[in-house]
Amino acid sequence: MGWPRVLVAGGSIGGLTAAVLLRDLGCEVDVLERSQAALEDRGAGIVVLPITERYFTERGGEDDRVSLELTYWTYMDREGNVLSADPDHFRFSGWSTIYRSLLQAFGPDRYHLGKEMVGFDNRTDQVTLHLADGSSVEGDLLVCADGLLSTARSILMPEATPRYAGYVAWRGTTPEAALSEQARADLADSMIYQVLDHGHILVYAIPDHEGRTTPPHRVINFVWYRNYPLGGAFEDLMRDEHGLQRTGTMPPGTVRQEHLTEMRSTATEVLAPTLLEVVMGCDETLIQAVFDLESPQMAFGRLCLIGDAAIGLRPHVAAGQAKACADGWALRDALLAANGDVSSALAAWEPGQLALGNRALARTREMGVASQFEGTMVPGDPNWKFGLWEPGN
Repeated sequence: MGWPRVLVAGGSIGGLTAAVLLRDLGCEVDVLERSQAALEDRGAGIVVLPITERYFTERGGEDDRVSLELTYWTYMDREGNVLSADPDHFRFSGWSTIYRSLLQAFGPDRYHLGKEMVGFDNRTDQVTLHLADGSSVEGDLLVCADGLLSTARSILMPEATPRYAGYVAWRGTTPEAALSEQARADLADSMIYQVLDHGHILVYAIPDHEGRTTPPHRVINFVWYRNYPLGGAFEDLMRDEHGLQRTGTMPPGTVRQEHLTEMRSTATEVLAPTLLEVVMGCDETLIQAVFDLESPQMAFGRLCLIGDAAIGLRPHVAAGQAKACADGWALRDALLAANGDVSSALAAWEPGQLALGNRALARTREMGVASQFEGTMVPGDPNWKFGLWEPGN
Protein backbone atom coordinates (compact mmCIF):
# COMPACT_ATOMS: atom_id res chain seq x y z
CA MET A 1 0.00 0.00 0.00
CA GLY A 2 1.37 3.41 -0.95
CA TRP A 3 1.39 6.58 1.10
CA PRO A 4 -1.91 8.51 1.11
CA ARG A 5 -2.57 11.78 -0.65
CA VAL A 6 -3.12 14.23 2.21
CA LEU A 7 -5.11 17.45 2.33
CA VAL A 8 -4.39 19.77 5.27
CA ALA A 9 -7.10 22.35 5.95
CA GLY A 10 -5.42 25.17 7.85
CA GLY A 11 -1.91 26.48 7.30
CA SER A 12 -0.86 27.68 10.73
CA ILE A 13 1.84 26.08 12.89
CA GLY A 14 -0.06 22.85 13.59
CA GLY A 15 -1.15 22.35 10.00
CA LEU A 16 2.31 23.10 8.64
CA THR A 17 3.97 20.72 11.11
CA ALA A 18 1.69 17.89 10.00
CA ALA A 19 2.30 18.86 6.38
CA VAL A 20 6.12 18.75 6.51
CA LEU A 21 6.13 15.50 8.49
CA LEU A 22 3.74 13.70 6.17
CA ARG A 23 5.48 15.04 3.09
CA ASP A 24 8.82 13.82 4.40
CA LEU A 25 7.22 10.43 5.05
CA GLY A 26 6.41 10.18 1.36
CA CYS A 27 2.85 11.49 1.16
CA GLU A 28 1.68 13.92 -1.48
CA VAL A 29 0.51 16.87 0.67
CA ASP A 30 -1.40 20.07 -0.10
CA VAL A 31 -2.12 22.74 2.50
CA LEU A 32 -5.26 24.81 2.00
CA GLU A 33 -5.33 28.04 4.01
CA ARG A 34 -8.40 30.29 4.14
CA SER A 35 -6.42 33.53 4.45
CA GLN A 36 -5.71 35.45 1.27
CA ALA A 37 -2.17 36.31 2.41
CA ALA A 38 0.59 34.67 4.41
CA LEU A 39 -0.35 34.69 8.08
CA GLU A 40 0.81 37.42 10.46
CA ASP A 41 1.61 37.57 14.16
CA ARG A 42 -1.08 36.08 16.38
CA GLY A 43 -0.30 37.28 19.85
CA ALA A 44 3.43 37.95 19.38
CA GLY A 45 5.44 35.71 21.70
CA ILE A 46 5.04 31.99 22.38
CA VAL A 47 6.74 29.51 24.68
CA VAL A 48 8.51 26.88 22.59
CA LEU A 49 8.28 23.43 24.12
CA PRO A 50 10.61 20.80 22.60
CA ILE A 51 7.94 19.20 20.40
CA THR A 52 7.15 22.59 18.82
CA GLU A 53 10.59 22.90 17.26
CA ARG A 54 11.41 19.20 17.11
CA TYR A 55 11.28 19.28 13.31
CA PHE A 56 14.11 21.79 13.25
CA THR A 57 16.25 20.31 16.02
CA GLU A 58 16.11 16.80 14.53
CA ARG A 59 16.90 18.12 11.07
CA GLY A 60 19.67 20.54 11.92
CA GLY A 61 20.45 20.47 15.63
CA GLU A 62 21.22 23.57 17.68
CA ASP A 63 22.07 25.67 14.64
CA ASP A 64 18.56 25.17 13.26
CA ARG A 65 16.67 26.27 16.37
CA VAL A 66 14.03 28.95 15.99
CA SER A 67 13.88 30.11 19.60
CA LEU A 68 15.97 31.63 22.38
CA GLU A 69 16.58 30.25 25.86
CA LEU A 70 16.05 32.06 29.16
CA THR A 71 17.61 30.46 32.20
CA TYR A 72 15.37 31.64 35.02
CA TRP A 73 11.68 31.45 35.85
CA THR A 74 11.45 34.44 38.18
CA TYR A 75 8.68 35.78 40.39
CA MET A 76 8.66 39.44 41.48
CA ASP A 77 6.53 41.35 43.94
CA ARG A 78 4.99 44.80 43.44
CA GLU A 79 8.22 46.56 44.46
CA GLY A 80 10.34 44.52 42.07
CA ASN A 81 11.89 42.26 44.69
CA VAL A 82 12.72 38.74 43.48
CA LEU A 83 10.63 36.18 45.35
CA SER A 84 12.08 33.14 43.60
CA ALA A 85 14.20 32.32 40.54
CA ASP A 86 14.32 28.73 39.29
CA PRO A 87 16.77 27.68 36.54
CA ASP A 88 14.23 26.06 34.21
CA HIS A 89 15.79 26.91 30.81
CA PHE A 90 12.54 27.30 28.87
CA ARG A 91 12.69 28.55 25.30
CA PHE A 92 10.74 31.37 23.66
CA SER A 93 10.08 32.68 20.18
CA GLY A 94 7.66 34.69 18.11
CA TRP A 95 4.66 33.05 16.48
CA SER A 96 5.72 34.45 13.13
CA THR A 97 9.27 33.12 13.52
CA ILE A 98 8.02 29.54 13.90
CA TYR A 99 5.43 29.95 11.16
CA ARG A 100 7.86 31.41 8.62
CA SER A 101 10.40 28.68 9.32
CA LEU A 102 7.83 25.92 8.79
CA LEU A 103 6.49 27.59 5.65
CA GLN A 104 9.99 27.82 4.24
CA ALA A 105 10.57 24.15 5.02
CA PHE A 106 7.31 23.13 3.30
CA GLY A 107 7.73 25.45 0.33
CA PRO A 108 5.19 27.65 -1.47
CA ASP A 109 4.19 25.35 -4.33
CA ARG A 110 1.64 23.30 -2.39
CA TYR A 111 0.67 25.97 0.16
CA HIS A 112 -2.54 27.39 -1.28
CA LEU A 113 -3.89 30.72 0.03
CA GLY A 114 -7.50 31.83 -0.28
CA LYS A 115 -8.79 28.25 -0.03
CA GLU A 116 -11.48 28.18 2.64
CA MET A 117 -13.10 24.88 3.56
CA VAL A 118 -16.90 24.92 3.54
CA GLY A 119 -17.64 21.20 3.56
CA PHE A 120 -16.47 17.71 2.69
CA ASP A 121 -17.61 14.27 1.56
CA ASN A 122 -16.05 11.67 3.83
CA ARG A 123 -16.36 8.35 2.00
CA THR A 124 -14.87 4.96 2.78
CA ASP A 125 -12.42 5.11 -0.12
CA GLN A 126 -11.70 8.84 -0.45
CA VAL A 127 -12.43 12.27 1.00
CA THR A 128 -13.44 15.30 -1.05
CA LEU A 129 -12.85 18.80 0.33
CA HIS A 130 -15.23 21.53 -0.86
CA LEU A 131 -13.94 25.12 -0.93
CA ALA A 132 -15.63 28.51 -0.78
CA ASP A 133 -14.51 29.38 -4.31
CA GLY A 134 -16.63 26.52 -5.67
CA SER A 135 -13.75 24.13 -6.32
CA SER A 136 -13.17 20.72 -4.76
CA VAL A 137 -10.06 18.67 -4.01
CA GLU A 138 -9.83 14.92 -3.48
CA GLY A 139 -7.50 13.01 -1.21
CA ASP A 140 -7.09 9.91 0.91
CA LEU A 141 -6.79 11.75 4.24
CA LEU A 142 -8.08 15.15 5.37
CA VAL A 143 -6.24 16.71 8.32
CA CYS A 144 -8.32 19.56 9.76
CA ALA A 145 -6.07 22.06 11.49
CA ASP A 146 -8.52 24.94 11.18
CA GLY A 147 -8.38 26.20 14.75
CA LEU A 148 -10.73 26.87 17.62
CA LEU A 149 -13.55 27.94 15.28
CA SER A 150 -13.07 24.85 13.11
CA THR A 151 -15.50 24.49 10.24
CA ALA A 152 -14.93 20.73 10.20
CA ARG A 153 -15.73 20.35 13.89
CA SER A 154 -18.86 22.50 13.58
CA ILE A 155 -20.12 20.11 10.89
CA LEU A 156 -19.12 16.90 12.64
CA MET A 157 -19.90 17.87 16.26
CA PRO A 158 -22.00 21.06 16.38
CA GLU A 159 -22.46 20.60 20.12
CA ALA A 160 -18.69 20.95 20.74
CA THR A 161 -18.19 24.71 20.95
CA PRO A 162 -15.55 26.93 22.59
CA ARG A 163 -16.33 28.15 26.12
CA TYR A 164 -15.24 31.58 27.39
CA ALA A 165 -13.16 31.23 30.55
CA GLY A 166 -14.13 34.56 32.12
CA TYR A 167 -10.90 36.42 31.42
CA VAL A 168 -8.74 37.79 28.63
CA ALA A 169 -5.06 38.26 27.90
CA TRP A 170 -3.81 41.77 27.20
CA ARG A 171 -0.73 41.30 25.01
CA GLY A 172 1.98 43.31 23.35
CA THR A 173 5.70 43.81 22.84
CA THR A 174 8.24 46.53 23.57
CA PRO A 175 11.73 46.84 22.04
CA GLU A 176 14.33 45.73 24.56
CA ALA A 177 16.55 48.68 23.63
CA ALA A 178 13.82 51.11 24.75
CA LEU A 179 13.88 49.86 28.35
CA SER A 180 15.89 51.22 31.25
CA GLU A 181 19.18 49.64 32.23
CA GLN A 182 17.56 48.05 35.29
CA ALA A 183 14.69 46.56 33.28
CA ARG A 184 17.10 45.17 30.69
CA ALA A 185 19.14 43.58 33.46
CA ASP A 186 16.06 42.04 35.06
CA LEU A 187 14.95 40.55 31.74
CA ALA A 188 18.37 39.61 30.36
CA ASP A 189 18.07 35.91 31.25
CA SER A 190 14.71 35.61 32.99
CA MET A 191 11.05 35.20 32.30
CA ILE A 192 9.28 37.20 35.00
CA TYR A 193 5.89 36.48 36.59
CA GLN A 194 3.97 38.68 38.97
CA VAL A 195 0.99 37.25 40.86
CA LEU A 196 -1.76 39.84 41.20
CA ASP A 197 -5.10 40.01 42.97
CA HIS A 198 -7.16 37.55 40.89
CA GLY A 199 -4.83 37.80 37.94
CA HIS A 200 -1.23 37.46 36.83
CA ILE A 201 1.24 38.74 34.25
CA LEU A 202 4.30 37.22 32.60
CA VAL A 203 7.01 38.97 30.60
CA TYR A 204 9.80 37.48 28.49
CA ALA A 205 12.13 38.16 25.57
CA ILE A 206 11.56 36.81 22.05
CA PRO A 207 13.49 37.20 18.78
CA ASP A 208 12.92 40.42 16.89
CA HIS A 209 11.43 40.48 13.37
CA GLU A 210 14.87 39.81 11.91
CA GLY A 211 15.26 36.73 14.08
CA ARG A 212 17.94 38.24 16.34
CA THR A 213 18.08 36.56 19.75
CA THR A 214 20.69 38.52 21.71
CA PRO A 215 20.40 41.73 23.76
CA PRO A 216 19.64 44.50 23.01
CA HIS A 217 18.02 43.42 19.73
CA ARG A 218 15.22 41.29 21.18
CA VAL A 219 11.68 42.42 21.86
CA ILE A 220 9.97 41.93 25.20
CA ASN A 221 6.58 40.25 25.18
CA PHE A 222 3.97 40.62 27.92
CA VAL A 223 0.80 38.62 28.64
CA TRP A 224 -1.50 40.04 31.32
CA TYR A 225 -4.56 38.01 32.35
CA ARG A 226 -7.51 40.10 33.57
CA ASN A 227 -11.08 39.13 34.42
CA TYR A 228 -14.05 40.41 32.39
CA PRO A 229 -17.33 38.59 33.13
CA LEU A 230 -19.97 37.89 30.52
CA GLY A 231 -23.08 39.99 30.62
CA GLY A 232 -21.54 43.44 30.25
CA ALA A 233 -17.86 43.89 30.97
CA PHE A 234 -16.60 41.39 28.40
CA GLU A 235 -18.95 42.52 25.67
CA ASP A 236 -18.04 46.16 26.26
CA LEU A 237 -14.31 45.39 26.18
CA MET A 238 -14.64 43.50 22.90
CA ARG A 239 -16.54 46.25 21.09
CA ASP A 240 -13.84 47.97 19.06
CA GLU A 241 -13.36 51.64 18.24
CA HIS A 242 -15.51 51.26 15.12
CA GLY A 243 -18.39 49.68 17.03
CA LEU A 244 -17.70 46.17 15.75
CA GLN A 245 -18.33 43.43 18.31
CA ARG A 246 -15.31 41.11 18.39
CA THR A 247 -15.54 37.58 19.77
CA GLY A 248 -12.02 36.23 20.21
CA THR A 249 -9.28 38.72 19.36
CA MET A 250 -9.10 42.50 19.41
CA PRO A 251 -6.25 43.33 16.97
CA PRO A 252 -3.72 46.10 17.62
CA GLY A 253 -5.12 49.51 16.84
CA THR A 254 -8.75 48.57 17.47
CA VAL A 255 -8.95 48.66 21.29
CA ARG A 256 -11.03 51.65 22.45
CA GLN A 257 -9.05 54.42 24.08
CA GLU A 258 -11.07 54.25 27.30
CA HIS A 259 -10.00 50.64 27.81
CA LEU A 260 -6.36 51.40 27.01
CA THR A 261 -6.44 54.25 29.52
CA GLU A 262 -7.97 52.05 32.21
CA MET A 263 -5.45 49.25 31.58
CA ARG A 264 -2.48 51.63 31.82
CA SER A 265 -3.85 53.27 34.95
CA THR A 266 -4.25 49.89 36.61
CA ALA A 267 -0.75 48.89 35.47
CA THR A 268 0.69 51.94 37.22
CA GLU A 269 -1.02 50.90 40.44
CA VAL A 270 -0.20 47.19 40.55
CA LEU A 271 2.80 46.22 38.40
CA ALA A 272 6.45 45.89 39.39
CA PRO A 273 8.64 48.63 37.85
CA THR A 274 10.20 46.45 35.16
CA LEU A 275 6.89 44.95 34.10
CA LEU A 276 5.30 48.37 34.10
CA GLU A 277 7.98 49.64 31.71
CA VAL A 278 7.22 46.84 29.27
CA VAL A 279 3.46 47.42 29.34
CA MET A 280 3.70 51.20 29.09
CA GLY A 281 6.26 51.00 26.29
CA CYS A 282 3.97 48.95 24.03
CA ASP A 283 2.47 50.92 21.12
CA GLU A 284 0.29 48.13 19.69
CA THR A 285 -1.65 46.35 22.39
CA LEU A 286 -4.05 43.55 21.51
CA ILE A 287 -6.57 41.51 23.47
CA GLN A 288 -7.15 37.77 23.23
CA ALA A 289 -10.18 36.33 24.99
CA VAL A 290 -9.42 33.03 26.72
CA PHE A 291 -11.54 30.09 25.58
CA ASP A 292 -11.25 26.36 25.95
CA LEU A 293 -12.82 23.45 24.12
CA GLU A 294 -13.24 19.72 24.62
CA SER A 295 -14.30 17.19 22.02
CA PRO A 296 -15.19 13.50 22.44
CA GLN A 297 -13.69 12.47 19.10
CA MET A 298 -10.81 13.37 16.79
CA ALA A 299 -11.04 10.78 13.98
CA PHE A 300 -13.93 10.39 11.56
CA GLY A 301 -13.44 7.96 8.67
CA ARG A 302 -10.72 9.52 6.50
CA LEU A 303 -10.73 12.80 8.40
CA CYS A 304 -9.07 13.89 11.64
CA LEU A 305 -9.04 17.02 13.78
CA ILE A 306 -5.75 18.25 15.26
CA GLY A 307 -4.72 21.07 17.57
CA ASP A 308 -7.34 23.58 18.66
CA ALA A 309 -9.81 22.19 16.14
CA ALA A 310 -10.13 19.17 18.44
CA ILE A 311 -9.19 20.31 21.97
CA GLY A 312 -8.53 23.95 22.81
CA LEU A 313 -6.35 24.60 25.85
CA ARG A 314 -6.22 27.67 28.02
CA PRO A 315 -2.72 29.14 27.64
CA HIS A 316 -1.34 28.55 31.15
CA VAL A 317 0.73 25.46 30.29
CA ALA A 318 1.94 27.16 27.08
CA ALA A 319 1.11 24.00 25.15
CA GLY A 320 -1.43 25.01 22.53
CA GLN A 321 1.10 24.99 19.70
CA ALA A 322 2.90 22.00 21.24
CA LYS A 323 -0.29 19.92 21.32
CA ALA A 324 -0.99 20.66 17.66
CA CYS A 325 2.57 19.64 16.78
CA ALA A 326 2.32 16.52 18.96
CA ASP A 327 -0.85 15.53 17.10
CA GLY A 328 1.07 15.82 13.83
CA TRP A 329 4.05 13.80 15.03
CA ALA A 330 1.78 11.06 16.40
CA LEU A 331 -0.15 10.98 13.11
CA ARG A 332 3.12 10.57 11.19
CA ASP A 333 4.13 7.69 13.47
CA ALA A 334 0.71 6.02 13.18
CA LEU A 335 0.75 6.16 9.37
CA LEU A 336 4.29 4.77 9.36
CA ALA A 337 3.29 1.90 11.64
CA ALA A 338 0.21 1.18 9.50
CA ASN A 339 2.21 1.27 6.24
CA GLY A 340 0.04 4.12 5.00
CA ASP A 341 -3.34 2.57 5.75
CA VAL A 342 -5.46 5.56 6.82
CA SER A 343 -8.20 3.71 8.70
CA SER A 344 -5.77 1.65 10.78
CA ALA A 345 -3.56 4.68 11.45
CA LEU A 346 -6.40 6.90 12.68
CA ALA A 347 -7.81 4.12 14.88
CA ALA A 348 -4.42 3.73 16.56
CA TRP A 349 -3.76 7.49 16.74
CA GLU A 350 -6.98 8.84 18.24
CA PRO A 351 -7.08 7.36 21.79
CA GLY A 352 -3.65 8.64 22.80
CA GLN A 353 -4.18 12.13 21.41
CA LEU A 354 -7.59 12.45 23.06
CA ALA A 355 -6.13 11.40 26.39
CA LEU A 356 -3.17 13.76 26.06
CA GLY A 357 -5.36 16.73 25.14
CA ASN A 358 -7.91 16.11 27.88
CA ARG A 359 -5.22 15.81 30.58
CA ALA A 360 -3.66 19.08 29.49
CA LEU A 361 -7.08 20.76 29.32
CA ALA A 362 -7.89 19.74 32.88
CA ARG A 363 -4.60 21.21 34.10
CA THR A 364 -5.18 24.51 32.34
CA ARG A 365 -8.67 24.82 33.79
CA GLU A 366 -7.39 24.18 37.30
CA MET A 367 -4.64 26.76 36.84
CA GLY A 368 -7.03 29.35 35.43
CA VAL A 369 -9.44 28.97 38.33
CA ALA A 370 -6.61 29.19 40.88
CA SER A 371 -5.03 32.30 39.39
CA GLN A 372 -8.05 34.27 38.24
CA PHE A 373 -10.85 33.43 40.65
CA GLU A 374 -9.71 31.62 43.78
CA GLY A 375 -6.58 33.72 44.24
CA THR A 376 -4.56 30.65 45.25
CA MET A 377 -1.71 30.94 42.74
CA VAL A 378 1.53 30.85 44.77
CA PRO A 379 4.85 32.32 43.51
CA GLY A 380 7.41 29.54 43.09
CA ASP A 381 4.85 26.71 42.94
CA PRO A 382 6.64 23.86 41.07
CA ASN A 383 3.31 22.66 39.64
CA TRP A 384 2.86 25.97 37.84
CA LYS A 385 5.22 25.17 34.99
CA PHE A 386 4.84 24.97 31.26
CA GLY A 387 4.48 21.52 29.73
CA LEU A 388 2.21 19.42 27.57
CA TRP A 389 2.58 16.03 29.22
CA GLU A 390 3.22 17.31 32.76
CA PRO A 391 4.73 20.40 34.47
CA GLY A 392 8.15 20.97 32.92
CA ASN A 393 7.64 18.51 30.07
